[in-house]
Amino acid sequence: MRLLRPAVFLLAAAAMCGGAIASAQTAPAASASQSPESLKGPGSDFWFMGGGSFSTIRGSCQTCEDDFPYRHSGGVVANAGYRVTSRMDAGLELFWMPMDTAEGRIHNTHVDGVAQFRPWASKGFFVKGGAGMAFVRNWVDVIGPESFNQKALSVMIGTGWVFRPHARVGLEVFAAQHAAALGDLQTSSGQIPDVMGNFWSLGGGIVIR
Repeated sequence: MRLLRPAVFLLAAAAMCGGAIASAQTAPAASASQSPESLKGPGSDFWFMGGGSFSTIRGSCQTCEDDFPYRHSGGVVANAGYRVTSRMDAGLELFWMPMDTAEGRIHNTHVDGVAQFRPWASKGFFVKGGAGMAFVRNWVDVIGPESFNQKALSVMIGTGWVFRPHARVGLEVFAAQHAAALGDLQTSSGQIPDVMGNFWSLGGGIVIR
């Protein structure tokens, strides 16, 4: 019995020390493995962005030899979406750009489904891309003096930075390019094949989560 009591005491002490060491080792691992969702602020997984841009448009076609002008105007941009993962968002984007020309006023509206990817979940940098439909009304002074109302395939790519990306209210700056494939347009002087409209934008907006 005299030998049994010290042995039991030593075993109990070793077990307590082992448990303390194990808990000390697992605590940093648990904190390191915390997901970005557990570290984010009070914002929700749903988000909305509204803002404006300075945009440039230039028309082109497959067989055109003219040097089409670059036209500049302001634009309106709105996004709404859902945080699918800590690094990926999916949503819809609306881009509207009116433009005055010598022949009249052009209205360009793009509605695209977009995917937005953040390489670093805790940072505000993102890249995005998408496709949808473009609605072009009164397409004049780009390929000629005639007016066209046309639907087109729309594609877009962009990048930007969100300040305070996990807060309820943040600020976003972005750069984007939209392209509208209008296809073949029939004019009084003949058919113009593969007409394209390219839009380049720099802007910013308010993000609400």
